[in-house]
Amino acid sequence: MTKRQVGRLVMCLLILMTSLSSAWATPDDTPDNDGPSLEETVAFIKDTWDACATMHSGLQLMVAKDGSRWHMDRMAKVDVIIMSPSSLKIVTRLNERRKLSGIFALQSPSEIIQEFDLSALSPSVSPDREGENIFGVRLRCARGACVTEWLASLAIPGKPMHELKTGKVAVTSLEELVYEDRAPKDKPGEKKGEVYIPVCDMATLESLSKAFNHAIIKAGGKKPLF
Repeated sequence: MTKRQVGRLVMCLLILMTSLSSAWATPDDTPDNDGPSLEETVAFIKDTWDACATMHSGLQLMVAKDGSRWHMDRMAKVDVIIMSPSSLKIVTRLNERRKLSGIFALQSPSEIIQEFDLSALSPSVSPDREGENIFGVRLRCARGACVTEWLASLAIPGKPMHELKTGKVAVTSLEELVYEDRAPKDKPGEKKGEVYIPVCDMATLESLSKAFNHAIIKAGGKKPLF
C-alpha cells in the first residue's frame, strides 16, 4: 500500500468517525427548551385562575393623570374556557367602585367575554400592577385586531341603576348581579387588539405571564413586525 493510499484511508476514517459521533449524539447533548406542551400550559392557565376564585383588592389609593386622588375597590371573577388547544374564552365579572376624595362614588358592574387564539397573540406579555393589590395580565395581538370581545352591563335586581352607578348601592357579591339588558353572547362582538384580565396576586401574575408567553410561542404566535 502506497503512502498516498494510506493517507486517503486515514482521511476516510476520520470523516467516518466524525459522522458517527454526530449521529450517535443523544438529545441530552443540547439543551431542551421545549418545556410543557401547549395543552399542559393552557390547562395550567385555567387551573391557576380557577384557584384565584373571587378577587377583592380592598380600598386602594389611585392618583389619576390630572393629579386627582381616587380611592378604588375592585372585585373580579375570571372563568377560563378552553375552546381548542390554542383557543380560549375568558369570562370576567368585574366591579370597580371609585370614590373621588370622598365626595362621590362611581361604579359600573360589567361582564366581559373575550375570545382569542394564542397563535394570533404576541409573546410580549405585560404583567400590570395598578395599585397595592390590583394586578392584571395584558396580552397584545401579533396580527391586527384578533380578539373578539362582548360587554354587558350588570345590575342588582330591584335596585335603581342610578343608585348602583353612583355607588349609593355597593356591590358586595358579584353573584348577586344579573344582566341589565341582555347577555353578551346575544350582542355582536367587536374586534380588539389587546386583552386585559385581572389576576388575584403578584405571585400568580408572574406565573401566568410566563405561562402565557410559553403557550403563545408553542401555538405559533409572533411579535409584531413594527
